[in-house]
Amino acid sequence: MAKYKKIEEPVFITSVTERKSKHGGDIYEVDFKGIVSQKDFKSYIDPGNMNWRRWEPIIDIAQRKGVVLGNLKEKDEGLINADSEAKVHYAVEREELADILAEFWDNQNGFSKLFK
Repeated sequence: MAKYKKIEEPVFITSVTERKSKHGGDIYEVDFKGIVSQKDFKSYIDPGNMNWRRWEPIIDIAQRKGVVLGNLKEKDEGLINADSEAKVHYAVEREELADILAEFWDNQNGFSKLFK
């Protein structure tokens, strides 16, 4: 069984794109960014897979709001394992999340407790 590295920081979803899978059918390509490191991540979520039941509400919310997630695992460098048991930490209007993140990045010491 493959070993996965736990992502030690919360991430937020930057985009969700529905596209054709190279294996047939449609999938969701989801882009993420680490809140502290600002590292980019990606995952591919297939509605035909068993893990879809976990991701469907997250994808639905992320298409309308800003979403911060935790409890994710990295399969390869920058690739989030779609079998991660993602936990929604925060879901707000995108503009509000953008303001919170901008303030956090301007003063990481002041808000570091919010995203631990």
